[in-house]
Amino acid sequence: MDLDLDRMLRLTRRGQWSIEDIDWHRPLAGAEQMDPIERRDAGLQLLFTAGLERQAAKIFLLCAEYIDDQRAAEIYQLFYQDELRHAEAEIRLAARYGVGWNDLPPPSRWMFRQMDKIFIRPGRGHHEVTSATILLFELALDTLLIPALKEQTSDDVQAEVFRRIDQDESRHLAMDYWLLDRKGGQYAGQDLDAVIEETMGPRTRWQRLRGKYILYRSFISLLVGMGAMGLKTRSLRKKLMAPERVEQYLSRVRKVPERAPRAMEVPAYRMGLGGLRRILRFERGIGSVATGDFSES
Repeated sequence: MDLDLDRMLRLTRRGQWSIEDIDWHRPLAGAEQMDPIERRDAGLQLLFTAGLERQAAKIFLLCAEYIDDQRAAEIYQLFYQDELRHAEAEIRLAARYGVGWNDLPPPSRWMFRQMDKIFIRPGRGHHEVTSATILLFELALDTLLIPALKEQTSDDVQAEVFRRIDQDESRHLAMDYWLLDRKGGQYAGQDLDAVIEETMGPRTRWQRLRGKYILYRSFISLLVGMGAMGLKTRSLRKKLMAPERVEQYLSRVRKVPERAPRAMEVPAYRMGLGGLRRILRFERGIGSVATGDFSES
């Protein structure tokens, strides 16, 4: 996949914005059309998204550390700032619905604490896994979450924040495709253990087991946190995970190889697709999503 990194860097520099550009003093428009549960659910989902944005920031910071192109490194540094800014904006939006971080379900807050632990001393292995799977999260944000939240109110402040986030995310997605295709050319024919050993050197049996345990713990905490949110915010989750919306998301996942032709050569990405299948089955189990499937090929 070809990408003009010089142009992307110029666009990313030019696209930087400040939280203080937004007029946070305006009252929430359309709030009177929402009942208390709908307002709470919208605020909680914004906070949950903010927590995920903070994790994405850490992933982009690792990308900046391990990429071997200086232009891409600067782009990822700016993406790191983007995600922190998105998180802060979403927290402020949630406050306009009367919701704060401590209102999140305890299992969801536990999920984010577990994610934070993974990034206390992140290494090349963390980078290889997270940088290959962040595309799946950003596609979900772009296709599922933000469109559902946009439908909740006609609030001008929220619309302005999402407009700015959409512009940032379009650049993030372009770099996600570029990096995934690049890794596909580098790691074709290898499994994940071989990739980790190539990038980190030979590992002991204990180190391999520890790596698998971290992946397993991360996935379980994600299911627990998402499950708690699904049960807590049923009114919004029905809109968020509507079958037609899920199908649109999965359609974009199926088309990833069109944008990143060597994506399926990346073992961590294939692993991420497997995790996505399990998440969808879990969502069906708690009644958040009724249908949707996809193929790796």
